[in-house]
Amino acid sequence: MKKCLPIIFAALFMVSALTGCAGRNSSPEQNNATAPSGETSISQPVTSTTGASSPTVSPTASAAYEKLIAYKTESYGEQSIADFNATLAPTPDELTELLAAVADVSSTISSDDENYEFFTTTITFSSHELYCEHMGEEVTFNIPISKQSRPCDYLDEDGETVYDFSCFVEADVAYSINAPKLVSVAERDKALLTFKEEMQNYLNGLSEEEIAGGDIKKMLIDKSTELANSLSTENMKLSPCDIYMIEIHNAGAEITK
Repeated sequence: MKKCLPIIFAALFMVSALTGCAGRNSSPEQNNATAPSGETSISQPVTSTTGASSPTVSPTASAAYEKLIAYKTESYGEQSIADFNATLAPTPDELTELLAAVADVSSTISSDDENYEFFTTTITFSSHELYCEHMGEEVTFNIPISKQSRPCDYLDEDGETVYDFSCFVEADVAYSINAPKLVSVAERDKALLTFKEEMQNYLNGLSEEEIAGGDIKKMLIDKSTELANSLSTENMKLSPCDIYMIEIHNAGAEITK
C-alpha cells in the first residue's frame, strides 16, 4: 500500500541549505511526490527559517540528536560515501526516520554546539543525497553568499547593523558522485565546503563598483566554472553555479540582477 509520509525540515542551519535537490522553486504541494506502487513515498525536506535564538530542546529532538550523533564515529570521515550513506538509511522507511531526525535537530541546534559542523555538513549532505537518490533527482547544494560594506550609524528594527551597500547571491551547485565507494566522507565534505568558501572569498574581493556596475552574474559563473573544474575528480564531478537571485542595495537603491 502506498504511503505518503510528509517530512518538514525546520531551519537548516547557518550554512543554510547547503544542499538540496533540483527543483528548488517547487511548491509544497509538489514536494509530496508519490512513489511507484508498492514503494514508500518520501516528501522533500523543506527549509524554513524560524529565527528562534534559544529554542527549548524537546524530548523528540534530544532523541534525534542522540540518534544522529551515533554516526559520528572516530573514523567516519574515512568511510566511503557508499558505506556511510548505507549505514544512515538502508531502507526507505529508515530514510524517513533519518529525515525526521534531521528536522528535529535542525530546529534546536546552536551554532556553538560542538557537533554543529558534523550536522551541518556531513549529515546534511548525506541525507539530501539519499533523498535525491530515492526520488531519482539531481543532487545540488545551495550556496548563499553575500557582501556588505559601509555600515550605517543606526540599527534596523531587529537591532541588526544596516549597511549602505550590500549584495546577496543565491545559487545552487549540482554535483554527482560517480564512484561512491571511492570517495570518502571527508573528501566530499571538503570539496563542497571549499567551493562555497572560495565563492564567498571571490565576492569579498570584488569592489562595490564591480558588483553594482559590472556583469556580476557572469563573473560569478566564470569563477564557479573555474572552481568546478579544479575541485572535480574522476570520481566526483561538480558543476558551475546556477545563480537564481542577485540582489544589490547601494545607497538606498535596489538592483536585482
